[in-house]
Amino acid sequence: MNETFPLLFNPADYFTFVLDQEIRKAGLPGGYGGFALELAAAPDLNQLQQRLDLLVERFPRASARIERQGKRFAWVATGRRIVLECHHCCQGKAAEGEPQRILLEIVNRQESLPLTLHWIAGETGGTLLLVWNHPLLDARGAKILLDFIASDHPEGFKESPPLIEAKLAQWNFWKKLHLFLKAKRHNSEANSLDSCLPTLAEQGPQVLRLKVRRFGEEESQRIARLAQQYTGLAGRTLYYLGCFMRAMEQVGPPAAKAGYCIPYAFNLRRQNAPTPVFGNHVGCLFARATRTQTLERKGLFGHLLAQHRKTLREELDLAYLPLMWLGQWLSPDRYAKLLRKQRSGGELSSLWFSDIGDLSWGNKGFLGAPVTGMTHLCWMTLPPGLALLAGQLDGRLSLSYSYLHPAVDEAWLDAAMERMDAELLEITGA
Repeated sequence: MNETFPLLFNPADYFTFVLDQEIRKAGLPGGYGGFALELAAAPDLNQLQQRLDLLVERFPRASARIERQGKRFAWVATGRRIVLECHHCCQGKAAEGEPQRILLEIVNRQESLPLTLHWIAGETGGTLLLVWNHPLLDARGAKILLDFIASDHPEGFKESPPLIEAKLAQWNFWKKLHLFLKAKRHNSEANSLDSCLPTLAEQGPQVLRLKVRRFGEEESQRIARLAQQYTGLAGRTLYYLGCFMRAMEQVGPPAAKAGYCIPYAFNLRRQNAPTPVFGNHVGCLFARATRTQTLERKGLFGHLLAQHRKTLREELDLAYLPLMWLGQWLSPDRYAKLLRKQRSGGELSSLWFSDIGDLSWGNKGFLGAPVTGMTHLCWMTLPPGLALLAGQLDGRLSLSYSYLHPAVDEAWLDAAMERMDAELLEITGA
């Protein structure tokens, strides 16, 4: 598909743009996300730069800017080059957290491009960091983009129309209206339960920090078995969400209210689909539970599973698509209130969550360098000031906790992470 500029946002792009604007209003850099791959050896940096040049040539949106077009927003191509940025750890400090310090320094800065690529060199290998503004593409798109950079045949990567617009085009007006009304009712239910939050102080300058918990192969297999036992074919996402609700409740939420509401995305892409690369192709669902419901482990998972089955039965997973389509005609401020605010005026989301799924670069690695670790991170609105991003690299689970400091207390988060480990692994008496 040859893109014609200006290129209007699809409904999910605008959804993420509104959240990007909310993050900026709090004095933060914006709705940026990041993938960091730990490589056992340095890739060919010249080849990386050549691929970035090819990326802009093939997909001009990669270095485009955002402009308002009437009541809509759009990408306008600039042709600006994306230059690979190289950083070096101080000698002898690569094992002392220096790569993560540099990584966070990069993510905390103000960006002028929607996408940047960085090589953080260690003593042997290093960290490859991709940073992107979320209206540009979603996390699965970021994986496809990295595959494009590492591919022996980048010419095979093509773009295709937005999946949301293709889905909406299948429905007549009455079907869209029916789904819209369902989504509106579902949203009202989510807004009725005041959400516990991980923040008390929400004012003043903030920096993004990161804590990562990596599980070994045996632990990851145990977690997968428990997820299958408790949430079955609904997948691991509900298991992670329930475990963190219980962890927050056991440690004690800093802003204690009626219950927990955690939004999570579902992706319209087919499994391992090579396209689309750019744009967002997701819808939004909610996992909700009262504080009382979190106290009994088996009962909580049963509740979340029943909630999920009802969502699928009533087509609520698709109902948000027409809601997002109508939302793109609202101003960012007005849309943000619908997305974030409960009836009480409080924040809807107890935290942000995303399950990236299973990733692998196989025996070839990334441009020939074995991938030994993976980290995800993102900015989020304040409140909640906390995001939990889950993903698996070659079957090994990784949990990345992005949080705003000082809004989220580090000691509280450490305690919640410890409880999360015990919940995931079903360690009794921990």
